[in-house]
Amino acid sequence: MKFKDRIKSYKFWVALSASIVILLQALGEAFNFSVSESIINGITLGFCGVLVVLGVIEKPVYEDQNDITEDIKKDINEIKEDINEINKKENTKKTSTVKKIIKESDTANEIK
Repeated sequence: MKFKDRIKSYKFWVALSASIVILLQALGEAFNFSVSESIINGITLGFCGVLVVLGVIEKPVYEDQNDITEDIKKDINEIKEDINEINKKENTKKTSTVKKIIKESDTANEIK
């Protein structure tokens, strides 16, 4: 991506704003001053508003609807994989619990 295209990207400005805020907070800690979050939010929103008015920040434009569809499909597949991992972990926990109960039951039967 060319730099000219990058500076027109919404993602670029969000990342840059976040980096600046983190830098200011670190400097604040180093020099014993702090800035309230409401002031930081106000400045960031005002700055982004000016960039929108000037036309620097543009809404992302997809040349092809398939690009959006493919992005959504990738996100859905990642979510499905996460759900499957969670289910596997839960099933492992349940299996362990059942085995533990059976073992305890067998031990109790041996004592009788």
